[in-house]
Amino acid sequence: MAGMLRRAAARTNAVLPLRGAGAGPIKPIGPNFPLTSEKAMGPHGWMRGSYHFWSLSNPIVGPLYRPPWVVGGIHNPTIDPVKHFNTQDRHQTVSAYEFVKCFVYNLLPARVMWLCVHVPLGIILFWTWVEQRREPMEIFMDREEYWKDFKSYYYGVYFDHHHF
Repeated sequence: MAGMLRRAAARTNAVLPLRGAGAGPIKPIGPNFPLTSEKAMGPHGWMRGSYHFWSLSNPIVGPLYRPPWVVGGIHNPTIDPVKHFNTQDRHQTVSAYEFVKCFVYNLLPARVMWLCVHVPLGIILFWTWVEQRREPMEIFMDREEYWKDFKSYYYGVYFDHHHF
């Protein structure tokens, strides 16, 4: 068992890029980083999926989903994990735009949670806004006018006070 671990560690150390080696700085991501091959994942981009929303007669316009074991999966990798997770030169080779792009791609799954919180909140706030502006608030009233029809004003919640 120890021999296998030594061999695995030796292989990993053999393929690791060395600091200061003649190959130059290592860029951990490629030019199309979070996107992968179209053969494996289908076309990338807005409205370029496998299904066309606006067509009922021909809704399937692209390749259907194929599981990783059909298209290659881990046996046909699109990134080199040793180079990708090597971060020794990341601040020299990765621009601020690429850092922000990678950070935003990590936030994409949170869109659903954002909607789960903000859509009901927006509906409630809209409903209260509509209800508060439905009819004028009568805060100040002359005392004589109030006592002319006391029951309507005092018990107005319990019956139709718009009747009179």
